[in-house]
Amino acid sequence: MVGVLVAVISVLSVRATARKKQSADVIFAIRNDSLLREGIRVIREEATHHNSNIRKYAKTPDSQSDNAASIRYVLNHFEYVSVGIQNGIYDEDMFKKASFSTIMEIRRHTETYITDVRTAQNRDTIYQEFCWLCERWKKKPLKSQAK
Repeated sequence: MVGVLVAVISVLSVRATARKKQSADVIFAIRNDSLLREGIRVIREEATHHNSNIRKYAKTPDSQSDNAASIRYVLNHFEYVSVGIQNGIYDEDMFKKASFSTIMEIRRHTETYITDVRTAQNRDTIYQEFCWLCERWKKKPLKSQAK
C-alpha cells in the first residue's frame, strides 16, 4: 500500500513540475514573439488613440488589415493559453503572476471587438476561453505583495 502511495505522489509531483516547465517555456517565449509584442502594441495604440475605434477591425474591409491580423494573433495566442490552463497543461498561478495585468488590459481593450466579431460571424464561441479566463481572474484578482 505504501508503495502505491509513493508512486501516486511521485507521478503527481512529476506532472506538476512538467506543467510548471511548460508554463515557464511559454512565458519566456512570449518575450521573443515579435508578432505578439506587435499585436499588443496595436491593441494599446488603438485603445489610447483619441480617434481610435478597435471595432472597425471586426468588419470588412478593415478585418483584412495588418492591424486586424495583429489583434487576432494576440487573442488567438491567449485563447490557446486559456485552453492549456483549463486542461492542466499550463500552471494557472504562474501565468496569472506573470501576465495578469497584460491579459486583463487586452480584455478591456478588445471587449467591443470580440463582441462585434461574434456578431459578424454569428458565433458566440469566438474567444470564449480567453474571456472565461479573464472572468475567472476578475473574480479573484492578483493579490498585491506590497507590505
